[in-house]
Formats: sequence, structure tokens, C-alpha cells
Amino acid sequence: MNYTTEERRKLAKANFEAAFSHLEDLMDHPEKISSIPDGAIVILPTENEWVNQQNEAIGTQWSKEENRPLYRTNYQPLG
Repeated sequence: MNYTTEERRKLAKANFEAAFSHLEDLMDHPEKISSIPDGAIVILPTENEWVNQQNEAIGTQWSKEENRPLYRTNYQPLG
């Protein structure tokens, strides 16, 4: 997938924020970790629908290429 520099920055910023927010949630609720399959590619929802669509496409492609499970969390980002 070819992204412009601005698009890559948008993806990185949204995913970085979602990842840290999700990690904080997991630290507060460690029991949630067991629901994530080992080796899974985790897709986190962000507040940006375009980023969510890109994450779905990238995650699906990577899952197929790597033969790894895809896990879509129902975690909602802290807004």
C-alpha cells in the first residue's frame, strides 16, 4: 500500500494513541489479555474511520501473509 507522508503520519499518530490507551486499559483489566489469541494481529479501533479502514485492510493482508489470527478488539478508545 502506498501512502503519502501525511497519510503515514495520520496512521502512526492514531495507532500510537490507540495502542497506549489500550495498554493502559489492559493494565487496569489484565483479565482481558487472555482473550487475545497467541500471535494474533490485533486491530484496535481509533477515532478516525479512515484509519480504521486502513488498519482492517493492512491487518487482513498481514494475517493472510503470516498465517496468523486476526483479533478485532471491542475496546473503545478513551476520547
